[in-house]
Amino acid sequence: MLDIKRIKQDLDQIKVLMDIRGERDFSLDEVVELDDKRIALLQEVEVLKSKSNAESKLIPQYKKEGKDTAELMAELKKLSDQIGVLDSEVKAVELALHAKMLQIPNVPNPNVPKGDTDEDNVPVRFWGEPTKFDFEAKAHWDVGTDLDILDFEAGGKITGARFTLYKDLGARLERSIINFFLDTH
Repeated sequence: MLDIKRIKQDLDQIKVLMDIRGERDFSLDEVVELDDKRIALLQEVEVLKSKSNAESKLIPQYKKEGKDTAELMAELKKLSDQIGVLDSEVKAVELALHAKMLQIPNVPNPNVPKGDTDEDNVPVRFWGEPTKFDFEAKAHWDVGTDLDILDFEAGGKITGARFTLYKDLGARLERSIINFFLDTH
């Protein structure tokens, strides 16, 4: 999640970078407005709490002097109710802000070229020569299905889409790789 301070400081630059990325499903301006509203509400709450604390300190003094504290207690009750209402507003604004912040993707590097598809990617460097086969290479999902270690259909039925189930030796292979990395690190 991006830092709200960074969004507010570099709003125009982040908008430009997000345009390069092609992301348009969120509003940075709404995020800034919600944060400003949150800050204003917090300041208002703090003022009321400060006033409440100051008036609370007067109660022992009034009692010592024999003055009636009913009016002061009523004022404190009124302040407490206002603080409660504002606290609930702050929580609602914070929840809305958090939900909006979760929709914002990471900011791309300024050197990333603008593009919408994989074909728009620019290779930065190459290492070695691509392997040349004297046969047509299969994709990993085809190899896994042919070896009967991956089941895409069952994974799609269980989760909805884009998941696979590892079967038999496929599950054992995955767990072995996990154990290898756990042992190594």
